[in-house]
Amino acid sequence: MIFNFKQYFVTAIFLVLSFAVIAQKTNYGIYAGPSFTKLRLEPRYALPIDVNIDPYTFKTGFTAGGYFTWNFAENVGLRTEFNFDRKGGKSGLPLSDGNGNPLPDYSIKDNFDYLQLPIMLQLSAGGDFKMHIHIGYAFSYLVHHTDRFPNEIRVVTPTQTIILLMPEAYKNIDHSLVAGIGMSYKTADGMQLQAALRAFNGRPNISDGDSAFEARNLAIGLIVGVGF
Repeated sequence: MIFNFKQYFVTAIFLVLSFAVIAQKTNYGIYAGPSFTKLRLEPRYALPIDVNIDPYTFKTGFTAGGYFTWNFAENVGLRTEFNFDRKGGKSGLPLSDGNGNPLPDYSIKDNFDYLQLPIMLQLSAGGDFKMHIHIGYAFSYLVHHTDRFPNEIRVVTPTQTIILLMPEAYKNIDHSLVAGIGMSYKTADGMQLQAALRAFNGRPNISDGDSAFEARNLAIGLIVGVGF
């Protein structure tokens, strides 16, 4: 086979130019920030009493990770992230000790630690200072769960005591609708300072096993980061 230097040289130049064009349309970076998360409970069946029980309120979580954005048009791109995300909830019920004395300052928490992969459409407007809209889906895998909530709730009425089983086991897979707004500022050296507000609405029931409730994640988070 005869080595054609001119052919290989032209091919190499073409590849270099192609990678340069792709690089101009992409950017990547890191981010982190706090979140407010809640585990939403919904009865699996009609309860024997007329009462709305949702023992969880919002607690503080956090997220941290990196992102990659491919801008296939001037103000339209695809943003993919990979992060560590903590969700869950804490008790909103008045708790008591074994003698019935209230414990107003005692809270019980459920922590869910996920590896999460959000994939979002990014719509932008502006120049060096841009506003962004993010819409997409996030896929999560549960790597650790800390359960500090009672396994059951006792509802006492004048005529009966009803025991409602709380979720004890949870599925490893979760996925959420994602929507948010953000902004970025491009500095003189080409870096991008970023901030975004996100909402994650969990779609599937993550409760596994015998329970009176279905459970879904809900989170609202603020992230700040830097892009390159």
